[in-house]
Amino acid sequence: MSQRNFPSPVRVKSATADLIISTAWEAVEFLKRWPGKRGREYRIAMQHCLDALDGLISAGKARLSFITAVRSAGLLE
Repeated sequence: MSQRNFPSPVRVKSATADLIISTAWEAVEFLKRWPGKRGREYRIAMQHCLDALDGLISAGKARLSFITAVRSAGLLE
């Protein structure tokens, strides 16, 4: 399983620092420590990032889902 690089990094806010998420793997690790409500956008982002790691969808599509979840939680920088 490769890390599946995003086409471009995503800057997010965390409780301790601002992070740069560059791969589907890093996004999954961030989602595991999700600080907010785990609603629909969260679940879609997690599934898409896992699917990207398995090669089922593109890293670009996973990135878009991740951005949607992060934005809905107010964590997009």
